[in-house]
Amino acid sequence: MSASVLDIDKARAAGKGSSNTGTEAVIYDDVIAEITEYYLDEIDPKRTGTPPPEPGHIKQVLITRVNRRFATLNAAAKGNNKLTNLKVLTNAQIAAILIRLHHGCLITAGGLGTSRTYDLVAVYEDQGPSAGIYLTGETAVGAIARRYNREMSITASKEVAHVMRETAPQVERTTRRELSPFANGVWDYEQHTLLDFSPEFIFTSKLATAINPDAEMPIYYRAQDPSDPETDIEISKDEIAAYEAKGWEVTSWDVVRWVQSLSDDPEVVALLWQVIGAVMRPYVRWNKTAWLYSQRGNNGKGTFAELMRNIVGEGSSASIPLSNFGKDFMLEPLTQAMAIIVDENDVGTFLDKVANLKAIVTNDVISINRKGLVPINYRFWGFMVQCLNEFPQVRDRSESFYRRQLFVPFEKHFAKGGFRYIKDTYLQRKEVQEFVVKHVMCDIDPYWQLDEPEATQRVLDDYKEHNDPVRSFWSEFKEQYVWDLLPNEFVYDHFKAWFAKTNPSGKVMGRNTFLMALRPVVSLAGGWEQTGKGAVSVGTKMDALELLIHTYDLTDWKNPGYGGNDLRLMCRPVLKDRYRGFVRTSSRAATAGATA
Repeated sequence: MSASVLDIDKARAAGKGSSNTGTEAVIYDDVIAEITEYYLDEIDPKRTGTPPPEPGHIKQVLITRVNRRFATLNAAAKGNNKLTNLKVLTNAQIAAILIRLHHGCLITAGGLGTSRTYDLVAVYEDQGPSAGIYLTGETAVGAIARRYNREMSITASKEVAHVMRETAPQVERTTRRELSPFANGVWDYEQHTLLDFSPEFIFTSKLATAINPDAEMPIYYRAQDPSDPETDIEISKDEIAAYEAKGWEVTSWDVVRWVQSLSDDPEVVALLWQVIGAVMRPYVRWNKTAWLYSQRGNNGKGTFAELMRNIVGEGSSASIPLSNFGKDFMLEPLTQAMAIIVDENDVGTFLDKVANLKAIVTNDVISINRKGLVPINYRFWGFMVQCLNEFPQVRDRSESFYRRQLFVPFEKHFAKGGFRYIKDTYLQRKEVQEFVVKHVMCDIDPYWQLDEPEATQRVLDDYKEHNDPVRSFWSEFKEQYVWDLLPNEFVYDHFKAWFAKTNPSGKVMGRNTFLMALRPVVSLAGGWEQTGKGAVSVGTKMDALELLIHTYDLTDWKNPGYGGNDLRLMCRPVLKDRYRGFVRTSSRAATAGATA
């Protein structure tokens, strides 16, 4: 029962001194509910097969019918116990209208049957730029509710949403991997078919660009005056001959050749098209995030990101830099987004917590804190693209984190300030965006996972070493060691000395932490293996001359009985019979100084 209805009746009855306030309130509320439900049954499109009347007509009919019933009841009422006519629809009526005629629902954040408190109140929009998607939140609900009461207050709007939270059906988002909601309908990637929007498809966002399977690639022409390079203008195809006759240089541009120009590696170019497509197919579990990487500026990655953002639309993309994934209230935009596209990350970024980042990449459930609202558990569906000018430092150095990273190298360099018309003009044009959509959705071979060219693996390997001093250390020295048995104590002493040289202001990790980090690195790299829990016999495994003892001044591994400068004597430690550590498994190449 609506609190506002009770308040109206109580105030009216109290003013008249009625002793039947409770009874009248129930009659008043029941009459409104009965008439509203009957009328909504009468105009329900599911029954009639036709669209419902306009909001103004619905409002007029309901108020008229309710007041007519009140008049009948009032005629039979004794004394002053008469029902007050409606002037506007009640909040409960409007909530019922939104549920029946606007497919009002609760989009579950954690699965059907979970607490309604954490669900998203939503209504289906069938007109305007948002046609075909469900709008969520009190503001969106209030905007449609005001079609039925233009004078509705913010408080009343919130009450409508509250009534819906109590009474609307729970539903789950549509997450079929073959479907992509575009501006003009839902594209089935498997069937190459454009489907009409329908309330049955529960999407909360859509791409701003329409899909047109017949879109053709536009080609643009420019003419430049050789005597004044600043004079660079766009011309039509019909004007080419005239400008060439004047000695001007005429060039052409199209988006396919432009993407191809971003890399000299054909495999990387193919991956770039796949990344564009991944942004348009949010319900595929890609299990990767594309990190567009280049230390040098003017490489095209920002313009490439701009193309994707233009296609998705500002309202359906979120810009969340890597450093914000561990902060409160920074993830709320994900409830309205179908892609994360970031063209700038701060230099020197350190990521202490990446649990949310990892979960978002693999479409796992995360907790989102919302300002002024209860937190929700939410599963984000969408692809993430981050632009990087340097490698970020991340505390998580696990393989599970590295598996999620797909570094896309941008190794080209373009003249500073040149070709601004590409980003500012060409990529803003509808015909370019629609062709790109058509090209990746219809022309290129179907794919359900992203390629990982050799170039991407090279950058990932570089990143692992940059991010992980243990990995960097082992990569540098695994082939330099001449001993075939490396005691744990020796490797750690060497690491400490190396770390002091390479990271003079850093804090070296403890021995146990180091060894725990080193073991999986050694296992993945190959050529060495851990000795296990038991110590192994030294035998001849440490007979060779290990000159790293001298290079890094490893005092505890020098010959304690020798104080001279002869390396052959200095680098002869007194050894135990057995050690735990790492044993070489592959043959060792001849190394200078390997023997005495």
